[in-house]
Amino acid sequence: MEKKLFGTLPTGEEIYIYTLRTEDALVNIMTRGATIVNFKAFGTDIVGGFDKLETYLAETSHQGAIIGRVANRVGGARFEMDGKVYTLPDNDKGNCLHGGDGFDHKVWTVTDYSDTSITLEYTSKDGEEGFPSQLRVVVTYKLSGANLLIDYLAYPEGKTPIALTNHAYFNLDGFGGTIEEHTAVIYADRYTEVDDLLIPNGNRPAVEGTPFDFKTPHTIGERCGKDFIGYDHNFILSPEKKEVLFGKELGLIADVKGKKLGMKVYTDQPGVQFYIGNFLGNGPDFRGGTKQVFHGAFCLETQTEPDCINHGIGFYNKGDVYTHSTVYAVEEL
Repeated sequence: MEKKLFGTLPTGEEIYIYTLRTEDALVNIMTRGATIVNFKAFGTDIVGGFDKLETYLAETSHQGAIIGRVANRVGGARFEMDGKVYTLPDNDKGNCLHGGDGFDHKVWTVTDYSDTSITLEYTSKDGEEGFPSQLRVVVTYKLSGANLLIDYLAYPEGKTPIALTNHAYFNLDGFGGTIEEHTAVIYADRYTEVDDLLIPNGNRPAVEGTPFDFKTPHTIGERCGKDFIGYDHNFILSPEKKEVLFGKELGLIADVKGKKLGMKVYTDQPGVQFYIGNFLGNGPDFRGGTKQVFHGAFCLETQTEPDCINHGIGFYNKGDVYTHSTVYAVEEL
């Protein structure tokens, strides 16, 4: 088992990296944000990350981190629950993105660790970032071959919204180039239409005949251009099939292929945010001095629909248990 000091926060808290390892893959998990720092599969590092803790503290792209208490955007940085309005941090043009200074900014506690598995916990206090009720969150990463499970549990002490995800940025060819030539299939019949601020407008059009139709393979960049910068949209999933992985029955929702590696994504969630690094390019270098580039990575963030809590979705009461499981299964082509 491998554990090393990664750095120290301005508060004096020490941040550690733990290593999961199999013959096919290596995954490093950082205690700040319960973050995937890197994921090396069959010799290729396929997840974005940085060499220094200080870069994570200054950077705003949420690389590899657990996102919560509510992932994605909350319109107007507010929501109503049981007749009371709750105000959230405005960190995205009048909206709340990824819970404000959310779970990706917090220091998590490791409660279990082996060569192939790690469990981390974080307790969010009542009122943190404007969200009501205390919430204990447990996230487990498990590695088998080159398949990575992320398993989420959350236990509220009172009624509160919960919608978690992980914000890993993938490039199956390794970082430094774009993912525009990756081929993708996303098993979704509809997508969530959004306004100019990426807040859902209530429409859920069919993907057929649109740039959002990935029901058959397309390269990621072939329908991007000056009139369409790229994907940052929720796809409403209709899984191709279900398989049992890590003892869990999960739906196959995406299949992405690079030059030498492919990755299938399985989940029990109703949606996936497909984002292709539209805002990458001006940030700090990735590990080893690799430059960030526009469309240099893709994210497949399994989750509930954006702004779900302003539509009555995603609320949990004391005694409820939030559950969520996703597997990123990598293979050589």
